[in-house]
Amino acid sequence: MDDNLLIDHLRELHAEANTNNFNVLDFVSAFGSPLHALAYSKLFWPDFLEFEDMIFLKEHVEDEEDRSRIRSVISKLPTRREVEQSFNQFMIPDVFFSAGLGTTTDEENICLAERIADMWRARLARLFPNKKCVVELQLPLETREGPTIVVYQA
Repeated sequence: MDDNLLIDHLRELHAEANTNNFNVLDFVSAFGSPLHALAYSKLFWPDFLEFEDMIFLKEHVEDEEDRSRIRSVISKLPTRREVEQSFNQFMIPDVFFSAGLGTTTDEENICLAERIADMWRARLARLFPNKKCVVELQLPLETREGPTIVVYQA
């Protein structure tokens, strides 16, 4: 995605401010906050963990109820890969941005999903260097919904 398209959209969003000659990081500086950046860092560089020889976003395995739900699905699906895939599907922007739905274009959603997928690949390789983790991006033509990130082991 061309930064100029993003800048144009950010200018529309902040029409009340003088944003002439702003680049993307100028918008971050003028309208962002370190607290929001810290929160977003958990999206872009999340914690993953291993449970029952499968990898999950940490927030999916927070308590015994979550672990029981995963164990229940293990008994219903033929492979652990399918279990991982069933729990590790993240439609962008719907899963992470309920308050901002409808504020981005399809092209912007795909760009965001591509960037998240790239960062998650790097994160999983760092956390699990001996595992073959796959971070797959399914585009709207495949899903008939928004871009979807799927995480599983090969």
